[in-house]
Amino acid sequence: MVSLDSAYSRPGGMTRRERRERRQAMELRNKNALLALIFPVMIAAKLMVAYILPDNYFYDNTRILKMTNYTLGFTLTETTQEWEGDYRTASDLFAKLNFANLTTMLDWSICLGIIGTALVLFMVLRADAPDLLQSLFILATVGLLNIYIFNIGKDIIQFAFFFAVYLVLLIPLHNSLIKALASAGILYYESTFFREYYILIAALILAVYVVLVLFRRRQRLGFGSMIGILVILYAGIYAMMLMAQRMMPDEYNQMIGLRSGYNTAFGESADSATLIRNWIPGDGLLVFMANYVFNAFRMLIPLELALKGAYYLPFFAFQCMITFYMVNLIRQINNIDDPNLFIALCVYIGYALASFIFEPDFGSWTRHESATFPVLLLLVCNRYQKIPLSQEERMLQEVHIR
Repeated sequence: MVSLDSAYSRPGGMTRRERRERRQAMELRNKNALLALIFPVMIAAKLMVAYILPDNYFYDNTRILKMTNYTLGFTLTETTQEWEGDYRTASDLFAKLNFANLTTMLDWSICLGIIGTALVLFMVLRADAPDLLQSLFILATVGLLNIYIFNIGKDIIQFAFFFAVYLVLLIPLHNSLIKALASAGILYYESTFFREYYILIAALILAVYVVLVLFRRRQRLGFGSMIGILVILYAGIYAMMLMAQRMMPDEYNQMIGLRSGYNTAFGESADSATLIRNWIPGDGLLVFMANYVFNAFRMLIPLELALKGAYYLPFFAFQCMITFYMVNLIRQINNIDDPNLFIALCVYIGYALASFIFEPDFGSWTRHESATFPVLLLLVCNRYQKIPLSQEERMLQEVHIR
């Protein structure tokens, strides 16, 4: 008599049960290896911050550090021109939170690195077991976080708000609309005292939610559906700009002239090496919308960044991985049965649509994008994103799907 397992066996001499057990063992091994490497990657990144990377990588951090130390009386005279706006908000916040009397950037970097990496560890523990490519992506992001984000600066505040969105998604509530409203509400709250343009991200999250809900009802999503999603979202941005032109002319003019202002501010300095300059010269809404399309594709697949030299290749690869994962997930939205994953996708797309307007350069785009890690992790580390690279992964993936 032939056993049930034998009846469902596959090439390779193993029954389905044996393959399932082997897959589970492989996933446990992969996850344990990833968890074991997170803190060593953090240490390597902090050593780079302390001894390798030049000071101009951290001029924003240095400015906020000096403002914070002056506020706390650690320095008796101002050593740098104080900036208002987001810089003032950040420095005042760090002054209130400085219970350990931290005075140097390295102090802050180590302290926030330990706290932030512990949060990353918590999120990875809760995530699905990663495959090899997902593990490499997570470790690369941990490195970026510990270089650019987990330090005294503005970006760790952004990370905190996206972590708050992550916590909302953990709530055992199956109503996706409520979670979408709560996620948008968190980022709207950020706009009230920190980065004002996050009000646009909040609105776009809800707009993306409506569009994707309509398309996910289809049984199949082909190339035409993907184009349809892009066209509708683009039309939404255009409609938003028309409304702003009539109702908020000051904000409208600011958005229209934003990249020209960046060109003036950066000039021909070294900081302008990765500046995102408009390809189409001119003013007006039609020119703005044309440049919006080009800038979006340039930011999603930054070929010009790769052409600047080998130094930029890791950032190019990082962005291409994110773009690949997002496109791969969007084309499967009609199969996604996890409401948390669906809302996380809406949050990221809303964030990206606004970033195509506001991000001044490729460096800022990569840095700010890595600060969305709590949402990115949900989007990357899930069963819809498995890309089998090794022979073992390819052999065992079919059992996982079945």
